Amino acid sequence: MEDDTRQETVRTSNKKNQPLLIIIGTFIVLVVIVFLFNKEAPVNWTSNYALATQTAKEANKPLLLIFYRPNEPMVTDAFNNTYNQPEVQQFVNNNFIAVLINTNDQPDLARRFDINYYPAIYIEDPNTGKRVGPRVGWDPPELFIKTMTEMRDRLY
Repeated sequence: MEDDTRQETVRTSNKKNQPLLIIIGTFIVLVVIVFLFNKEAPVNWTSNYALATQTAKEANKPLLLIFYRPNEPMVTDAFNNTYNQPEVQQFVNNNFIAVLINTNDQPDLARRFDINYYPAIYIEDPNTGKRVGPRVGWDPPELFIKTMTEMRDRLY
């Protein structure tokens, strides 16, 4: 008889906890879904200037050329504080074909653009070769977006 009473108590307790477990489970699933689908896409960087130029022509977008040298303080600041921000990533992906050029790996291209400071940013029309820049150094996200918009508008 005592075992029957304990089993009944356990069943009653489990029934009372069931709605709470369903709510907690649903909440966890929603959090995971929001996290997975709201994650911003990182910038679609390429390092191949020639391929990026062709892609930009096809997409009818200007090139965003960012020249950098690893371990330069301003380059590190740009990557840690600006280029990794969701609003910047979305802006760049929507408006440009982004080319990230390590000047140690592509010294000829760096000489062609006369790069002496890092990061150095140009915006280039892939059809005409006309370019605006350089913008040297790094800006916080809001100023980066504003400046790149102004440079793009000057290009056209």
